Amino acid sequence: MAVLVPLVTVAALAIAGWLASGIVTVQSLAAPSRIGLLSPPQTIIVVLLPLLALAALVSRRDRRTSPAATHGEPAATHQGPAATRLATLAVLLAPIVLPWLPLPLPAALLVWTGPLALAWWFASVAYTYADAFRATWAALRLRPGFGGQVGERALPRLIWSPSRAPLAAAAITGMALVAAAWRMGPQHPKGDEPDYLIITQSLLLDHDLQIENNHARADYAIYHRAPLPPSYLARGTDGAIYSVHAPGLPALLVPGFAVAGYRGAVATLILIAMAGAWLAWWTAWQLTQDVVASWVGTLATVGSAPFFLHGAAIFPDAPASVFASLAVAVLVAAQGRPDRGARLPIVSTCAASLALGLLPWLHTRYAILSIGFGAAMCLQIAARRDWRALTAFMTPASLLAASWFGFFFVVYGTANPSAPYGAYTQMALAHLLPGLPGLLFDQQFGLLASAPVLMVVLVAMRRTLRETTPGTWWVALLVVSLALLYTCVVGAYRMWWGGLSAPARFLVPLILPLAPFIALGWHSLQTRASRHMVVAMLVTSLALTALLVYVDHGALAYNMRDGRARWARWVSPLIDLSGALPAAHRDAPPIVLRDALIWLIGFAVAWVLWRTLERRGRLTPLVPLVTLAALLPAASAMVWLCHGVGGLAPARSQVLYLARRASAPADVLIAITRPHVERTRTGFIVELDSRRAPSASDYTVLRLDTLPAGRYRLLTDVRAPGARFGVTLGDARTTRFIADLDASAGHASLAFDLALPVENVVVKGSREAAEGTGRTWVLADEVSPPPAVPPATRAHPMGGSVWLLPEADVYAEPGGVWLGGDADITLGLPSSLPMEVNLRAGAADVAVAWSATDNGEARLSAGETRTVTMVPRHGRLRLLTRGGFRPSQVSPGNKDQRYLGAWISAPR
Repeated sequence: MAVLVPLVTVAALAIAGWLASGIVTVQSLAAPSRIGLLSPPQTIIVVLLPLLALAALVSRRDRRTSPAATHGEPAATHQGPAATRLATLAVLLAPIVLPWLPLPLPAALLVWTGPLALAWWFASVAYTYADAFRATWAALRLRPGFGGQVGERALPRLIWSPSRAPLAAAAITGMALVAAAWRMGPQHPKGDEPDYLIITQSLLLDHDLQIENNHARADYAIYHRAPLPPSYLARGTDGAIYSVHAPGLPALLVPGFAVAGYRGAVATLILIAMAGAWLAWWTAWQLTQDVVASWVGTLATVGSAPFFLHGAAIFPDAPASVFASLAVAVLVAAQGRPDRGARLPIVSTCAASLALGLLPWLHTRYAILSIGFGAAMCLQIAARRDWRALTAFMTPASLLAASWFGFFFVVYGTANPSAPYGAYTQMALAHLLPGLPGLLFDQQFGLLASAPVLMVVLVAMRRTLRETTPGTWWVALLVVSLALLYTCVVGAYRMWWGGLSAPARFLVPLILPLAPFIALGWHSLQTRASRHMVVAMLVTSLALTALLVYVDHGALAYNMRDGRARWARWVSPLIDLSGALPAAHRDAPPIVLRDALIWLIGFAVAWVLWRTLERRGRLTPLVPLVTLAALLPAASAMVWLCHGVGGLAPARSQVLYLARRASAPADVLIAITRPHVERTRTGFIVELDSRRAPSASDYTVLRLDTLPAGRYRLLTDVRAPGARFGVTLGDARTTRFIADLDASAGHASLAFDLALPVENVVVKGSREAAEGTGRTWVLADEVSPPPAVPPATRAHPMGGSVWLLPEADVYAEPGGVWLGGDADITLGLPSSLPMEVNLRAGAADVAVAWSATDNGEARLSAGETRTVTMVPRHGRLRLLTRGGFRPSQVSPGNKDQRYLGAWISAPR
């Protein structure tokens, strides 16, 4: 039996990997019969081959270490260990296999489908073949232990040597950020990033901070296609427009931007982040003298989603975190000098002074950190009576503070730092109630929700550390207290989430200063249970960072304030994981705290279980894995129960199912549970519907995040008099729907076509339809293979039809649309029949080429109008424009900064 165990293990893991890569969905919310879609069985070989290689490594290691093999005898086999290994394998693979079994399962047990199933499969493979990975680890001489012994090769020396590891941390950070900046390129610059870059251009081109002329010239066009109005709230005393954003970051970016433009600015920020990684590792080592702890502290902070996602973004928060960590490094280094008579290094003291003095120049709110850390530095230096160091610290900081106040006085006529905001400061104590829970726990923008490993800093506040290292404990108390104060100030700001940016942007300055104390927390842990929990939190945080960077070119990192994190919808497409996580933009503050508390209690119970088993000598590595696998559905089910909702939300999995069936017709369909065929022709047809929001004021009866291109039907069993339904995109008011169904006339369905993939599909009903009893759903008759075109986000009336428009480079107006200049645009039309359209050039010559069933081109002089015939292909029309103009630059007094190519409309 023992001889067969490796082969059974490989086969079971291969089949589990095959299942994990499949799609599980249901027919509908009303009939939740499960359907599966799997790749052809022969694809198991792709999974099987690497697993066989890992099994061979383990077998080779077992033969070398077996006592029987040492004496030239065949290894003995025992039924007990073989049965144990098979039982362990069954437990590991149960979360993946259960959704594929014809069993009635609660929604919570379906959480391990989609990407989460793949993640669990990789974890199972890592656990099963841990010996193979250890063998590879040993071959590389990477055996650091908790003390950090140095290996024999160059790579181990670089990673585990205290003198070289900070450089390794900086190099790894730099390479990772370069890769992330490349991967997330389509997402940047966005939000406030162009506003900081336009200030940089003003400094570089005009040698001033007056940005009105830079916006008028559209200097931003080289990195930002959309119109960019000046970001200001109050003019200066000279009547000029100065940006509401601080000039510190733009000044730092000037050299890089002068050399390489936007990419040079990004490179500058990456270099600053690399310096921060070096500093984080070095400070952690100074505090703990533990290599592993230093790496834990560095990975937990530099690798956290809030810092990493802003490390290469044009925001001041990551540089502010680096500057603040420099002050912490000097405080920690000074605390490590027990001799109070010893003088502090002047260079590091001046560097900390400059860093703290520059913080307010990056943003006014950083003045809190500057004052707090500055006061601590002064007290520490004064306690040593090192007046030379105190003078060296006070001089640069005082000069920078005076110049900071002087800037506001010169520009705005007052030394008040809030002058750029005028009366619109958005600060109020009442905002703390939603702001604080949101800053910490919100699934979209919260700090701990996106980087739970940062909670380890609280371990450094334990009583035992206060008794053993009182000086270090007081520095930790200072940093944590200042972080709480700063968080409260940010929470009092109305827009605490930071606008259009990655999670916890406003709290990023606090992250790197926490690195040495997270390292100290790890170093002080004495139990395996505690270390298992920290490792789980660290792996979760790093995995979430990788997810937000890689998937959809980083689009998951940026959320609308709808209370549904995009990453949560992506990782578990069949169940409502986002509904099980705290959401400050969806629920009242007490509800947010309650949901967060449920998750915290779940992790606390897991730790207590591990600690109990550890005391009894029964804590194996399998226990934490299985516990976490059970914790996710259990906590989710508890939150759903408190909200009074079911956990099933199949719309995304149904859309994935439809798209995969269209693009991979050879895939295998499986009816997992008995299908309901009352309303459908077969058990493999899905009905796309969603739960209605209670008392929806806009009469929205159905909402779907996405739909692939194809032919659909809108169906309803509502029969109320006056009941009408309309299909559109987005929540804006519309005068014409893509499809309009009059249910009161006895019509139960209506067909409609989508030539493009679409986002935010909304079915709206009349008051009678919204208040009527019954279901409304969408059925797919035919789904087209996904075309490589941007999705449509708007539906716009054109003549007697409705066109589907993408988000970028199309500007809809009554009667037609403006095509952006020098743009490549694909429009969705209701049919593929030949159609006449009017093309008109604006204030500049333009060429418009179209690619469809037939190709053509029209070269238009400024102001010229021409009627042309176009024949869409599958309802899609690709238009390319060359040339364009900005109305603000050709018409005096015109504020329209759009870059327009040609006007397209339907003939009257």
